[in-house]
Amino acid sequence: MEEIKDERELVRSLKGLFEKSGSSILKKVYINVNLAKRRFHELWAEWWESEVSPRLEIDMIPVFEDVRKLKEVFIPGVEVEFFKDKTKTFVDGLQQALSFGLFGFDSLVLWHVFPEKMEGKSIEQHVRHAKEIIEGLNLPVVYFATRLTEQDRFEFFAPWSFYSSMSMDANYLLTNLRKCCDEKRNPLLYKEEVEKRKKMLKVLLKIPI
Repeated sequence: MEEIKDERELVRSLKGLFEKSGSSILKKVYINVNLAKRRFHELWAEWWESEVSPRLEIDMIPVFEDVRKLKEVFIPGVEVEFFKDKTKTFVDGLQQALSFGLFGFDSLVLWHVFPEKMEGKSIEQHVRHAKEIIEGLNLPVVYFATRLTEQDRFEFFAPWSFYSSMSMDANYLLTNLRKCCDEKRNPLLYKEEVEKRKKMLKVLLKIPI
């Protein structure tokens, strides 16, 4: 992957990789979905009798087939944090990912992406602290951490790492993202209000099922 300038460019590049991956489980990828737009605000006010809707932007929404429900889709919300410089910390993106639970996403994902030039020891330190918080507090967040490579592949540091600097392609990442999300679903989905918001989210994304 060519040198990435910022997170928005990274998210656009990832979307392109996923769409070209040939994944059989991926139906569509949405990026930079702004829930502060007027249409969402009006719908929120109409259905929840409140003029104040949460103002969030979801970096990425991959839409998968739902293996548990026929003719349904599985919609995780993904917060992408790009560690291009030293301004980022291991907790960046965690609050944002947790807030996705209110909107009815099936799973909440935090994805820390590191540039190829970043040393493995520095990445491991970031990842260790992030995992300690998420796993130690039993947070309902799927945590991915990968380093980019020039060949449009990913070196994994979380949810697992390999003993060598083995890199995986986009199809592998999508398959395992889907698997991890299925194992850790949004615990707020049992609430009727959250389920309604999920339906509203599907309307906004123009998902017919």
